[in-house]
Amino acid sequence: MHRKIISYFIVVVSILSPFHVLAQTDFNPHFIISDPELEDYQSWTRHDIQQFLISRGSYLKNYAAENVSGTIKMASDIIYDAAQRYKINPKFLLVTLQKEQSLITDDTPAEKQLNWATGYAVCDSCNLEDPKILKFKGFGKQVDNAAGIMRWYYDNRDKDFIKKKDLATTIDNQLISPQSWATAFLYTYTPHIHGNQNFWRIWNTWFEQVYPNGTLIVSASSTEYWLIDNGQRRKFKNKTTLITRTDPKTAVTMSEVDLSNYKIGAEISFPNYSLLHTTDKTFLLDHDTLRPFASEAIVGKLGFNPQELIDVDEFELAGLTIGSTITATSTAPQGVVYYIPEIKSYYFLKDNILYPIVDKAILTSAYKNVPIENHKLKDLAKFETAERLAMFNDGTLLKDKENQTIYVMDQGKKRPIADDDTFIALGYKSSNITTAAHLTLANIPTGETIFLNASLLSSRNKYLGDSRAEIPDIYTKNNLSAYLVAEYPSSRIISGKNIDSRQPIASLTKILTVNEVLNNNVSLDQTTIYNPKLHATYSNPLRFQTGDKLKNKDLLNAMMVVSNNTASRMLALATKMDETTFVEKINKRLEEWGADNTTIADVTGLDENNKSTARDLLKIFTKVLNNDTIRVALGQATYPFSKTSAKNKTEKWTLHNTNQIIFKIPFAKRHYKVVATKTGYTDEAKATLLMLIEDKVTKKQYIVVTLGNPDYAKRFQEPHKIAEWITTSKVSVAGN
Repeated sequence: MHRKIISYFIVVVSILSPFHVLAQTDFNPHFIISDPELEDYQSWTRHDIQQFLISRGSYLKNYAAENVSGTIKMASDIIYDAAQRYKINPKFLLVTLQKEQSLITDDTPAEKQLNWATGYAVCDSCNLEDPKILKFKGFGKQVDNAAGIMRWYYDNRDKDFIKKKDLATTIDNQLISPQSWATAFLYTYTPHIHGNQNFWRIWNTWFEQVYPNGTLIVSASSTEYWLIDNGQRRKFKNKTTLITRTDPKTAVTMSEVDLSNYKIGAEISFPNYSLLHTTDKTFLLDHDTLRPFASEAIVGKLGFNPQELIDVDEFELAGLTIGSTITATSTAPQGVVYYIPEIKSYYFLKDNILYPIVDKAILTSAYKNVPIENHKLKDLAKFETAERLAMFNDGTLLKDKENQTIYVMDQGKKRPIADDDTFIALGYKSSNITTAAHLTLANIPTGETIFLNASLLSSRNKYLGDSRAEIPDIYTKNNLSAYLVAEYPSSRIISGKNIDSRQPIASLTKILTVNEVLNNNVSLDQTTIYNPKLHATYSNPLRFQTGDKLKNKDLLNAMMVVSNNTASRMLALATKMDETTFVEKINKRLEEWGADNTTIADVTGLDENNKSTARDLLKIFTKVLNNDTIRVALGQATYPFSKTSAKNKTEKWTLHNTNQIIFKIPFAKRHYKVVATKTGYTDEAKATLLMLIEDKVTKKQYIVVTLGNPDYAKRFQEPHKIAEWITTSKVSVAGN
């Protein structure tokens, strides 16, 4: 019997070998939101809107302005009134305010952001001083017109210039066939794919149901507990009901605003395994299944206490499923764990069926409240063995013992959690993670990755680089193909040129390579051996030879400090992935981050198809700087590098940062210090550079991005001038 179970497990594992899993549901440019969603004007009250602004730490929570009629009103009132007037979802207005001017998460917006809040009547080539446009200036007018134009589109959908449902139209050189009128109208309002992808991303982050089945939620404003069940929230009637079904310590705290995204389902009214008695029948409640006893006599015969019967009316059982009948031959209808000391194995027994427990982590997580009985191996022969194994419950947080990847169970699948930001944003706690064997997790089907953009959830984590507000080129007279300078960490862009122009980025690619390596839990203390057939790249300045042994830590620093290409490939392949798969994972992560204009073709940056924009690089650099390992590596002027040959001869030397500003411009003669930096150069990209700098006097920090610098010999002069300009000039933030 035991050998049969183990053999079964090995076969399943071999069939279900680990595979790369796609991230959250991909953006579909043909369908952004549905018409019922856009027209759901009763989705939120004034109070809901105000609470949402408060929960996000928005400047708008205390902002008052003239409405379209000239009356001073709070922002939440203006939004609500416009939604009701035109029967348009107020959530559409909130997303538009964020998409256009970052007004939900920006706690210090410029006047220009407020005056052109929804981007209504504003276009790429528009002059905001044009009287025809100026009449729409003002927060109240902007909000009212954004709602009004959507209703007008519905009422005038036959107009030629309005995009049509199910009729193909060209957007950004791509053929789009809107699958809803709402999608067609969004493209009419914003005729760009990237802008509408931002809308979709914000909408999904704020208003879609992201928590997996089985998640326990506790309200932030009350003591109510809810269970997420098939997209609904089900309230626990009392504490007894709660503790018989789940562990309150695993609860995630959620605001009332976020709770409102879930429709209310049937209340969970009775403790699990209650004996419920109607006028003519007795049932055992097994979660949401009512199991009738074949007769009243069987209740006592199977060891149940008739005095624990709960009298109920038929209507109280509405919605519960009738399950299999409990008879005199039923064994352990509530379930029991059998432990077999002879083979040191556990089985879950229920209704005469055995479910093998192949990992003790499953026992302590899913069956910790189930009684355990010692039995002999021969006792197992009395029962049928199930084809499926005992498994973790939905909502359980899991960590792979081998590679430290964190998952959450959802409808029988393990869903990877994209990163630490997502884990924290979801409100999960490390103390609730169950560590399981790699083979155990490999046997569980993998679902979609869960990713949340934490910068959209609160002004405390605000990211303002996506604002569609016009960015002026205040720092002029430069020969750069593109540049920008932005505040850090908010990423509010101060000045820029061609910031949305895609171009090659050369070795700036390497920060994405390192980030992906670290996200795949490669140990920096382990050694990688150089194999020219796998690792050789263009040029070999560190003189790698066959059999050289290098610590992954040294490879990482060689990538970041001197931009070594061979080290980049060696470290990428240390993940046990081939380069194609590794690059696919980078591009999927970029999609999750919203770096929609960035594509990566290789791990070194040598390929001219590694392309991005200054705006995307701002987002990417801001993201990777959250990793202390990367941040420290990028901040080093020098690094003590070593490698050991196949004959165990060790070579050591000092690597010097490729950013010559650090060495050629004395620190005393600069008004800033370089906190972190990455350089790049190829013939196609020209010179490229990322810098995080800090004003020596004010301690304010800024990110500088330069692309397409044609003067290789003087490639650091322009970045230095920009850094000096921002730290010595009294520069107003763009839009003030």
